Amino acid sequence: MQQDGATEIVLLEESLPLTDVDQVFYDAIKKEFGTDCNEEFCIRLARAYRGEKKNRMSKTIGEAKKVLEWRKQVKADELLEIKLDQADLFAQSWPSMISGEDYYGHIINYDRLKDIQLDAFLSHFNLEQVLLHRAKHMERLRAEMAAVSKRAGRRIYRHICIFDLSGIGLKHMAPSVINFLKPIFDLGQVYYPESLFRMYLVNAPFVFWGTWKIISNFIDPETKEKIQIFKNAESFVVDAKKHGIPMSAIPKALGGESVGRMLDDNFVVTSCVPASE
Repeated sequence: MQQDGATEIVLLEESLPLTDVDQVFYDAIKKEFGTDCNEEFCIRLARAYRGEKKNRMSKTIGEAKKVLEWRKQVKADELLEIKLDQADLFAQSWPSMISGEDYYGHIINYDRLKDIQLDAFLSHFNLEQVLLHRAKHMERLRAEMAAVSKRAGRRIYRHICIFDLSGIGLKHMAPSVINFLKPIFDLGQVYYPESLFRMYLVNAPFVFWGTWKIISNFIDPETKEKIQIFKNAESFVVDAKKHGIPMSAIPKALGGESVGRMLDDNFVVTSCVPASE
Protein backbone atom coordinates (compact mmCIF):
# COMPACT_ATOMS: atom_id res chain seq x y z
CA MET A 1 0.00 0.00 0.00
CA GLN A 2 1.19 3.51 -0.73
CA GLN A 3 2.47 5.15 2.46
CA ASP A 4 2.94 8.71 1.21
CA GLY A 5 3.02 10.78 -1.94
CA ALA A 6 6.68 9.94 -2.63
CA THR A 7 6.31 6.20 -2.21
CA GLU A 8 5.96 4.15 -5.35
CA ILE A 9 2.78 2.10 -5.48
CA VAL A 10 3.36 -1.64 -5.43
CA LEU A 11 1.38 -3.15 -8.30
CA LEU A 12 -1.41 -5.55 -7.39
CA GLU A 13 -2.18 -8.69 -9.36
CA GLU A 14 -4.80 -7.08 -11.60
CA SER A 15 -2.13 -4.73 -12.96
CA LEU A 16 0.53 -7.39 -13.48
CA PRO A 17 1.08 -9.69 -16.48
CA LEU A 18 -0.48 -13.12 -16.28
CA THR A 19 1.57 -15.96 -14.85
CA ASP A 20 2.64 -18.69 -17.25
CA VAL A 21 -0.08 -20.93 -15.79
CA ASP A 22 -2.86 -18.36 -16.22
CA GLN A 23 -1.62 -17.42 -19.70
CA VAL A 24 -2.64 -20.88 -20.91
CA PHE A 25 -6.26 -20.12 -19.99
CA TYR A 26 -6.10 -16.66 -21.55
CA ASP A 27 -4.88 -18.20 -24.81
CA ALA A 28 -7.62 -20.83 -24.71
CA ILE A 29 -10.34 -18.19 -24.22
CA LYS A 30 -8.94 -16.10 -27.08
CA LYS A 31 -8.74 -19.14 -29.35
CA GLU A 32 -12.30 -20.21 -28.55
CA PHE A 33 -14.05 -16.83 -28.73
CA GLY A 34 -11.72 -14.57 -30.72
CA THR A 35 -12.91 -11.00 -31.16
CA ASP A 36 -16.02 -11.61 -29.05
CA CYS A 37 -13.93 -10.85 -25.97
CA ASN A 38 -11.47 -8.07 -25.18
CA GLU A 39 -8.16 -8.32 -23.31
CA GLU A 40 -9.53 -7.39 -19.89
CA PHE A 41 -12.33 -9.97 -20.20
CA CYS A 42 -9.83 -12.71 -21.07
CA ILE A 43 -7.53 -11.73 -18.19
CA ARG A 44 -10.34 -11.72 -15.62
CA LEU A 45 -11.72 -15.05 -16.80
CA ALA A 46 -8.25 -16.60 -17.00
CA ARG A 47 -7.77 -15.82 -13.30
CA ALA A 48 -11.31 -16.39 -12.07
CA TYR A 49 -11.44 -20.15 -11.60
CA ARG A 50 -8.10 -21.05 -10.08
CA GLY A 51 -9.97 -22.80 -7.28
CA GLU A 52 -11.04 -25.46 -9.79
CA LYS A 53 -8.16 -27.93 -9.43
CA LYS A 54 -9.41 -30.75 -11.66
CA ASN A 55 -11.60 -29.18 -14.33
CA ARG A 56 -10.34 -25.63 -14.49
CA MET A 57 -10.11 -25.48 -18.28
CA SER A 58 -13.62 -26.77 -18.94
CA LYS A 59 -14.96 -24.51 -16.18
CA THR A 60 -13.19 -21.47 -17.62
CA ILE A 61 -14.37 -22.03 -21.19
CA GLY A 62 -17.89 -22.91 -20.04
CA GLU A 63 -18.20 -19.80 -17.87
CA ALA A 64 -16.73 -17.57 -20.56
CA LYS A 65 -19.32 -18.88 -23.01
CA LYS A 66 -22.11 -18.31 -20.48
CA VAL A 67 -21.01 -14.71 -19.83
CA LEU A 68 -20.63 -13.86 -23.52
CA GLU A 69 -24.06 -15.33 -24.36
CA TRP A 70 -25.62 -13.36 -21.51
CA ARG A 71 -23.94 -10.15 -22.64
CA LYS A 72 -25.40 -10.60 -26.11
CA GLN A 73 -28.83 -11.41 -24.66
CA VAL A 74 -29.00 -8.22 -22.54
CA LYS A 75 -27.03 -6.15 -25.08
CA ALA A 76 -24.53 -5.28 -22.36
CA ASP A 77 -22.21 -3.40 -24.71
CA GLU A 78 -25.06 -1.05 -25.61
CA LEU A 79 -26.63 -0.58 -22.17
CA LEU A 80 -24.94 2.74 -21.46
CA GLU A 81 -26.52 4.19 -24.59
CA ILE A 82 -29.99 2.79 -23.87
CA LYS A 83 -32.65 4.47 -21.73
CA LEU A 84 -34.17 1.62 -19.76
CA ASP A 85 -37.85 1.58 -18.80
CA GLN A 86 -38.51 3.45 -15.54
CA ALA A 87 -34.83 4.39 -15.20
CA ASP A 88 -35.57 7.47 -13.11
CA LEU A 89 -37.85 5.55 -10.78
CA PHE A 90 -35.24 2.82 -10.35
CA ALA A 91 -32.58 5.40 -9.49
CA GLN A 92 -34.94 6.97 -6.94
CA SER A 93 -35.90 3.59 -5.49
CA TRP A 94 -32.32 2.35 -5.26
CA PRO A 95 -29.92 5.33 -5.26
CA SER A 96 -26.26 4.44 -5.61
CA MET A 97 -23.12 6.50 -5.93
CA ILE A 98 -19.36 6.49 -6.41
CA SER A 99 -17.77 8.06 -3.35
CA GLY A 100 -14.21 8.15 -4.66
CA GLU A 101 -11.17 5.89 -5.05
CA ASP A 102 -8.73 4.16 -2.74
CA TYR A 103 -4.97 4.80 -2.93
CA TYR A 104 -4.62 2.36 -5.83
CA GLY A 105 -7.49 3.63 -7.96
CA HIS A 106 -10.22 1.13 -7.06
CA ILE A 107 -13.48 3.04 -7.37
CA ILE A 108 -15.79 2.90 -4.38
CA ASN A 109 -19.50 2.20 -4.86
CA TYR A 110 -21.67 3.26 -1.90
CA ASP A 111 -25.26 2.20 -1.18
CA ARG A 112 -27.30 3.00 1.91
CA LEU A 113 -30.15 0.71 2.89
CA LYS A 114 -32.30 3.47 4.42
CA ASP A 115 -32.28 5.27 1.04
CA ILE A 116 -33.76 2.27 -0.77
CA GLN A 117 -37.51 2.77 -1.15
CA LEU A 118 -38.42 -0.85 -0.68
CA ASP A 119 -42.18 -0.60 -1.27
CA ALA A 120 -41.77 1.32 -4.54
CA PHE A 121 -38.98 -0.99 -5.58
CA LEU A 122 -40.95 -4.20 -5.06
CA SER A 123 -44.20 -2.87 -6.52
CA HIS A 124 -42.77 -1.45 -9.76
CA PHE A 125 -39.99 -3.87 -10.76
CA ASN A 126 -39.89 -7.60 -11.36
CA LEU A 127 -36.68 -9.59 -11.07
CA GLU A 128 -35.86 -9.43 -14.78
CA GLN A 129 -36.14 -5.64 -14.76
CA VAL A 130 -34.06 -5.33 -11.61
CA LEU A 131 -31.27 -7.45 -13.10
CA LEU A 132 -31.23 -5.40 -16.29
CA HIS A 133 -30.91 -2.15 -14.34
CA ARG A 134 -28.19 -3.70 -12.19
CA ALA A 135 -26.37 -4.85 -15.32
CA LYS A 136 -26.36 -1.24 -16.50
CA HIS A 137 -25.06 -0.28 -13.06
CA MET A 138 -22.16 -2.71 -13.48
CA GLU A 139 -21.44 -1.38 -16.96
CA ARG A 140 -21.18 2.13 -15.50
CA LEU A 141 -18.66 0.86 -12.97
CA ARG A 142 -16.68 -0.86 -15.73
CA ALA A 143 -16.62 2.33 -17.79
CA GLU A 144 -15.36 4.32 -14.81
CA MET A 145 -12.72 1.70 -14.02
CA ALA A 146 -11.49 1.82 -17.62
CA ALA A 147 -11.09 5.60 -17.35
CA VAL A 148 -9.27 5.33 -14.01
CA SER A 149 -6.96 2.69 -15.50
CA LYS A 150 -5.94 5.03 -18.32
CA ARG A 151 -5.47 7.93 -15.93
CA ALA A 152 -3.42 5.84 -13.48
CA GLY A 153 -1.40 4.11 -16.17
CA ARG A 154 -2.11 0.64 -14.81
CA ARG A 155 -4.88 -1.91 -15.34
CA ILE A 156 -7.55 -1.68 -12.62
CA TYR A 157 -10.61 -3.89 -13.00
CA ARG A 158 -11.72 -4.42 -9.41
CA HIS A 159 -13.90 -2.12 -7.36
CA ILE A 160 -14.89 -1.64 -3.73
CA CYS A 161 -18.46 -1.81 -2.42
CA ILE A 162 -19.64 -0.15 0.78
CA PHE A 163 -23.15 -1.05 1.89
CA ASP A 164 -24.53 0.90 4.85
CA LEU A 165 -27.00 -1.30 6.74
CA SER A 166 -28.32 1.41 9.05
CA GLY A 167 -32.10 1.34 9.10
CA ILE A 168 -32.38 -2.41 8.54
CA GLY A 169 -35.62 -3.90 9.83
CA LEU A 170 -37.82 -6.95 9.53
CA LYS A 171 -39.21 -5.80 6.18
CA HIS A 172 -35.71 -6.12 4.70
CA MET A 173 -35.59 -9.77 5.76
CA ALA A 174 -38.88 -10.78 4.19
CA PRO A 175 -38.80 -13.67 1.67
CA SER A 176 -39.80 -11.27 -1.12
CA VAL A 177 -36.60 -9.33 -0.49
CA ILE A 178 -34.32 -12.32 0.10
CA ASN A 179 -35.52 -13.84 -3.19
CA PHE A 180 -34.10 -10.82 -5.02
CA LEU A 181 -30.71 -11.00 -3.31
CA LYS A 182 -29.39 -14.29 -4.69
CA PRO A 183 -29.88 -13.31 -8.38
CA ILE A 184 -28.38 -9.88 -7.67
CA PHE A 185 -25.30 -11.45 -6.06
CA ASP A 186 -25.13 -13.96 -8.92
CA LEU A 187 -25.10 -11.11 -11.42
CA GLY A 188 -21.80 -9.93 -10.02
CA GLN A 189 -20.33 -13.35 -9.24
CA VAL A 190 -21.29 -15.11 -12.47
CA TYR A 191 -21.36 -12.40 -15.13
CA TYR A 192 -18.69 -10.04 -13.77
CA PRO A 193 -16.18 -12.44 -12.19
CA GLU A 194 -12.95 -11.05 -10.70
CA SER A 195 -14.52 -7.57 -10.47
CA LEU A 196 -14.79 -7.18 -6.69
CA PHE A 197 -11.78 -6.02 -4.69
CA ARG A 198 -13.44 -5.69 -1.30
CA MET A 199 -16.93 -5.28 0.17
CA TYR A 200 -17.72 -3.53 3.45
CA LEU A 201 -21.02 -4.06 5.26
CA VAL A 202 -21.25 -1.23 7.77
CA ASN A 203 -23.57 -0.54 10.73
CA ALA A 204 -24.61 -4.18 11.02
CA PRO A 205 -26.95 -4.60 14.01
CA PHE A 206 -27.45 -7.83 15.92
CA VAL A 207 -30.65 -8.56 13.97
CA PHE A 208 -28.64 -8.67 10.73
CA TRP A 209 -26.66 -11.77 11.63
CA GLY A 210 -29.58 -14.16 11.22
CA THR A 211 -30.17 -12.82 7.73
CA TRP A 212 -26.47 -12.98 6.96
CA LYS A 213 -26.47 -16.73 7.61
CA ILE A 214 -29.05 -17.09 4.83
CA ILE A 215 -27.41 -14.65 2.43
CA SER A 216 -23.92 -16.06 2.89
CA ASN A 217 -25.10 -19.47 1.69
CA PHE A 218 -25.37 -18.19 -1.87
CA ILE A 219 -22.13 -16.24 -1.91
CA ASP A 220 -19.17 -18.17 -3.31
CA PRO A 221 -16.24 -18.73 -0.93
CA GLU A 222 -13.80 -16.44 -2.77
CA THR A 223 -16.29 -13.55 -2.71
CA LYS A 224 -17.08 -14.22 0.94
CA GLU A 225 -13.40 -13.79 1.82
CA LYS A 226 -13.54 -10.25 0.43
CA ILE A 227 -16.45 -9.19 2.66
CA GLN A 228 -15.89 -7.44 5.99
CA ILE A 229 -18.70 -6.63 8.43
CA PHE A 230 -18.59 -3.75 10.92
CA LYS A 231 -20.99 -2.98 13.77
CA ASN A 232 -20.51 0.76 13.40
CA ALA A 233 -19.07 3.43 11.12
CA GLU A 234 -16.23 4.32 13.47
CA SER A 235 -14.64 0.87 13.33
CA PHE A 236 -15.12 0.79 9.56
CA VAL A 237 -13.35 4.13 9.06
CA VAL A 238 -10.34 2.96 11.10
CA ASP A 239 -10.02 -0.18 8.97
CA ALA A 240 -10.71 1.62 5.68
CA LYS A 241 -7.94 4.15 6.32
CA LYS A 242 -5.53 1.30 7.10
CA HIS A 243 -6.38 -0.16 3.69
CA GLY A 244 -5.72 3.04 1.82
CA ILE A 245 -9.17 4.60 1.58
CA PRO A 246 -8.81 8.34 2.28
CA MET A 247 -11.39 10.34 4.19
CA SER A 248 -12.14 12.18 0.94
CA ALA A 249 -13.50 8.90 -0.49
CA ILE A 250 -15.50 7.84 2.59
CA PRO A 251 -19.15 9.00 2.44
CA LYS A 252 -20.17 11.80 4.78
CA ALA A 253 -22.89 9.55 6.20
CA LEU A 254 -20.13 7.30 7.56
CA GLY A 255 -18.00 10.11 8.93
CA GLY A 256 -15.98 10.87 5.80
CA GLU A 257 -15.86 13.83 3.46
CA SER A 258 -17.33 12.51 0.21
CA VAL A 259 -20.68 13.72 -1.20
CA GLY A 260 -20.26 11.29 -4.09
CA ARG A 261 -21.44 11.13 -7.68
CA MET A 262 -24.77 9.48 -8.34
CA LEU A 263 -24.80 6.41 -10.58
CA ASP A 264 -27.86 7.27 -12.65
CA ASP A 265 -28.52 8.30 -16.25
CA ASN A 266 -26.84 11.65 -15.56
CA PHE A 267 -23.59 9.93 -14.61
CA VAL A 268 -20.56 11.00 -16.64
CA VAL A 269 -17.34 8.99 -16.65
CA THR A 270 -14.36 10.94 -15.32
CA SER A 271 -11.52 12.11 -17.51
CA CYS A 272 -8.96 9.47 -18.39
CA VAL A 273 -6.21 12.07 -18.84
CA PRO A 274 -3.42 11.74 -16.23
CA ALA A 275 -3.36 14.61 -13.76
CA SER A 276 0.22 15.49 -14.81
CA GLU A 277 -1.07 16.38 -18.26
